[in-house]
Amino acid sequence: MVAKPNSVREDHETYGWLSQPNRHPQAPFRAAQITYPANLREALRQAQEDPRKTLFGVAHGIPSVFVTKILASTKPDFVWIDVEHGMFDRLTLHDAIHAAMTHSEGRAIVIVRVPKNDEISLTTALDAGAAGIVMPHTESAEEVREMMKAMYFPPMGQRSFSPWTFTPGISDASLYPEDPFNIRTSNQHVCLIPQIESVRGIENAEEIASVPGVSALMFGFGDFMIDAGVPVKLGGEPHPKVAAAIGRFMAAAKSNGLPLFGGAQTPDMVPSMVGMGYAAIAIAFDYWGLARLVHDGLVQARKSVAGEDAAEEGGKTQVATNGHGAREEA
Repeated sequence: MVAKPNSVREDHETYGWLSQPNRHPQAPFRAAQITYPANLREALRQAQEDPRKTLFGVAHGIPSVFVTKILASTKPDFVWIDVEHGMFDRLTLHDAIHAAMTHSEGRAIVIVRVPKNDEISLTTALDAGAAGIVMPHTESAEEVREMMKAMYFPPMGQRSFSPWTFTPGISDASLYPEDPFNIRTSNQHVCLIPQIESVRGIENAEEIASVPGVSALMFGFGDFMIDAGVPVKLGGEPHPKVAAAIGRFMAAAKSNGLPLFGGAQTPDMVPSMVGMGYAAIAIAFDYWGLARLVHDGLVQARKSVAGEDAAEEGGKTQVATNGHGAREEA
């Protein structure tokens, strides 16, 4: 049966997109253009001021835009793409950043960890609209200042202007007046997050944190333990060198009014991390999450047909704890 024209109009007036504002995406930090950087600086400020506004996101290491779309559809506060260890080529990185923005309907802020001194990855991430850059293996204030030159447009830095990210008069809208090419958007929204993960970096933590323009700090547990020559482990009581390093790291952040950025291996870590000063926390890791999903399903299936002993034989579990002492199976 074909609907009458009047009923079609009435249905649209009742059920059309504009008639249902409750379905409109809530994306308080997005830019005027969805593929331009969201205002991570303001999001971190609000989260630091009010723990109820802590940003929760997902760590993305599987180099697939299909995976990005799935992660973004959950509407996380941020998607943290790891290019340092994830195998993202340039085009995949560009498209993943756009997918994170569009498939979250502008809600997800994109943060990218780029390999140290990798100008191509950095340029790609920024031109695609990344709002945060994690700088791994940061060891000095001078390194931070050099990174800022590459990340920001003049007068803050020396970033090169791209003519391939907009079309004048069509896709160049800005939230700010007299900002036709979104230079102000980028300079005001994009954040640098130095990751300190070596003995030298911890020795210089205070000077790194005190560089004007640094927006947050991240600690690299694994690399620090390797560099410090202590056993690498995910849980239990931290080695005295690790405990001392964490203390200096947190003290540097606190004395300079900086929030912390990092990941929680289990949700029960979140309250303590927020109490420690974390304003943005990745609560899921795509690689580990996929493995956990399959592993747990296999164990449960084997138990259901063969008894617990056989299930354990087919999918043994190793009990460990994460870097903050929470118990976990791996």
